[in-house]
Amino acid sequence: MNRLDGSLVSSHAGVFYPYQHQDFYAMDSLFLSPFKEEEVWDFQSISNVQLGFLGFLTLRGFIREHLDLPKIQVRGLSKQWRSYLAKENFFGKQVPFETLDFIPNLVSENEELHVSFGKKGHWKNEFHWEKKDGVSTSLFFVATNKQSEGEVAISDLMKDFLLYSQTNHYLDRAYIRKENSSYLYLNAKETNPRVFYRENPTEFPSFLFLVAELKNK
Repeated sequence: MNRLDGSLVSSHAGVFYPYQHQDFYAMDSLFLSPFKEEEVWDFQSISNVQLGFLGFLTLRGFIREHLDLPKIQVRGLSKQWRSYLAKENFFGKQVPFETLDFIPNLVSENEELHVSFGKKGHWKNEFHWEKKDGVSTSLFFVATNKQSEGEVAISDLMKDFLLYSQTNHYLDRAYIRKENSSYLYLNAKETNPRVFYRENPTEFPSFLFLVAELKNK
């Protein structure tokens, strides 16, 4: 599939400059904006490792790959980013973007993730990543290149995700995005989560994206 019309690709080349924040809606607006045919993403203003930015960038990369567009080029990674990506061998996982900074491939003894949500044959590409940091865990899940007919229910993904996560964690917040809508879940430690729904259609082919922040029990 190769769709290079004006709704998806606005010009030949462009540089994007995300800045440090924790607003999933703002990340959505930036990372799901119209594509440039060639893109450079400059992370110099994001000094700390945040899986929200890494997840949205991975989502954009997979959608571009599905549309046969050139890989995203990433530059301006801080020492923290370079150290984390090297230690976790992130670029050895066939991710759909490249870095212009030097990231060595360090040998890691980290075990592969055995994910219990997704993997139902709905999508050709599924990618899951987790980051543990003291009393918290963050993760993201990307699915593109839809293989099944009909709608893929967000409720099914959220049910599977909660069963996967709540054994050892409390949900702090989560953001689920499809090509036409989004759901923001907030704080489910003591009560049912508050859920905010938005209709937000795009011109992109079908995808499913989850980014979540958890607190360890």
